[in-house]
Amino acid sequence: MRSTYLFENAGEKEKKGLGIAIVTLLGKSGVASRRESRMIVYSDATVSGTIGGGEVERSVVRDALSAIKEGKSVRREYENRHGGQLEILIDVVSREKKAIIFGSGHVAKALLEVLTFLGFEIRVVDIIRDSSAFFTSSDADCNTALVFTDHANRDRFYAEAEKSLAFYIGALSSRVKAVSSDDRTYIPTGLDIGAERPEEVALSIAAEIMAALNKRRGISIKEERRRLIVVRGAGDLSTAVIIRLKRAGYNVLALETECPSVIRRTVSLAEAVYDKEAVVEGERAVLVSDISEIFHAFDDGLIPVLVDESGYSIGKLKPMVVVDAILAKRNLGTRIDDAPLTIALGPGFIAGFDVDVVIETKRGHALGRIIKEGSAIANTGTPGIIEGYGKERVIHSPCDGVLRAERRIGDIVKRGEVIAFVGSSPVYASIDGMLRGLIRDGYECKKGLKIADIDPRGEKAEYLSMSDKARAIAGAVLEVVDSYFASE
Repeated sequence: MRSTYLFENAGEKEKKGLGIAIVTLLGKSGVASRRESRMIVYSDATVSGTIGGGEVERSVVRDALSAIKEGKSVRREYENRHGGQLEILIDVVSREKKAIIFGSGHVAKALLEVLTFLGFEIRVVDIIRDSSAFFTSSDADCNTALVFTDHANRDRFYAEAEKSLAFYIGALSSRVKAVSSDDRTYIPTGLDIGAERPEEVALSIAAEIMAALNKRRGISIKEERRRLIVVRGAGDLSTAVIIRLKRAGYNVLALETECPSVIRRTVSLAEAVYDKEAVVEGERAVLVSDISEIFHAFDDGLIPVLVDESGYSIGKLKPMVVVDAILAKRNLGTRIDDAPLTIALGPGFIAGFDVDVVIETKRGHALGRIIKEGSAIANTGTPGIIEGYGKERVIHSPCDGVLRAERRIGDIVKRGEVIAFVGSSPVYASIDGMLRGLIRDGYECKKGLKIADIDPRGEKAEYLSMSDKARAIAGAVLEVVDSYFASE
């Protein structure tokens, strides 16, 4: 398909108010065939062009639709069923900001001025002054804000507003009549700044519209700063904690070592240290080089990962919460005075002395227990039992040397099969099952280091999503953090 046709079609779609993302194939490796290098995805899920079809293209289209909705361009890598790698740029086309104001009273006039100053293209609809005024859902695209400033226009046009693609639908209303049918509905409209005069109300509405447009929560920068949490470690259990906190609205910084030795790499944000970024269950982490880049990552809705094994940045950032999720079975330097609230996962810490709270990490009845006095159950050296297997399912390095992988995470293996080499020494599968974890290819191993994990459940095992254990621990951490902020 010719590029000229692609962009001619895009122009017509844009006129209809559809969001647009240009998808470009930047590079490929392995067995990764393609027919075209570019396609365009529209917010109505239609597509022009192709990057090769198949499951990869379907995944790219899903990601492009999400990117259009969020208004942010992304660059990602995809793997096809033959093991080929595709590097894809999803570039969201910026659109002009628009607003439709329903009504012409004092608030409407003040809002018209404020939004005009902010660069919005404005249309005013007022059934009271003009009985022929009209509005249909097709009048508002995904870059349009709709604001109702009186009941007459709201009664007449609100049903059409709900059918539209508008990113913001707000209406003046009392708090008693508050409505929140979905994420784009703001009734009553406006941020709470104690507004009374029309100009003040208009300012509060405009601020809320800008927050919605930019995917922000509309809270003060001071409050945003207060919600900073530092998590030491970004392995699989730590990642679950990080993601749970991030989804609850907290800004989470992950600290890692220079060479993380994570096993369950497909669900560990620590992989960002090697690959510059990592994605787990849709949450994207990026490697940052210093403290100055952390808040830029937060602004983009990302999880920053900083190489800081000693925790030096904690003293610089002064977060409200520090979570030690290193899981070293001993305290590697976290102190109770590192933050107003300190939490540690697993054994090696005393609640009330090393940290404020300890979370139980041992599988069983007590998993996820919140401990405010004392310690977690001592390390037994035996992994949790899965289908009768405990320590048998964990594999350690037979010697010092560099690991060379022979199998990949997710592969089904048989007992006695070679899954890797450390130096010239073969590493054998200890049991039948799925290779759920394997340390990174090329890692410099020490004898006895944990390097692999086999799940005896085989095909039924999950290796691309967080475990039940990880979710239980993450839930306990979130409960502690939410309780702390609620009591502030």
